[in-house]
Amino acid sequence: MELQTQWKRRVEVFKYIYAIRMSDIHGSVLKTHAFEKNEFDAEQLKIVEYFADHEQEVIDKIEGQMAEGWSWNRISSVDQAILIEAYCEVKATAIEKNIVIDQAIVTTKHYSEEKSVPYINAILDKIL
Repeated sequence: MELQTQWKRRVEVFKYIYAIRMSDIHGSVLKTHAFEKNEFDAEQLKIVEYFADHEQEVIDKIEGQMAEGWSWNRISSVDQAILIEAYCEVKATAIEKNIVIDQAIVTTKHYSEEKSVPYINAILDKIL
């Protein structure tokens, strides 16, 4: 599969996670919503399902690796969604962590602030 296409698929999941985090959809409702409202492929659904089944665990894992003085609520919702998508992708699929981290950095450069790039990279390197 072409790298650009893979990135676009990741961005679709990142955008979905971002939108879900802005709503009150969680758990099994999140999975049902993903199946019914999106045209995700099987791999994308695995990522969303992993997040739905492990939402608080994923957030706790990421927050546990944040720099002292930082908290989950202190980082932007966009950065949260990027971190969640990348973490869940590695846990739910057979894609290598280095590829996922590189793609998360590309996503960060497109959708977040440049100053977030080293921070996202550092956290993902620690948790993956």
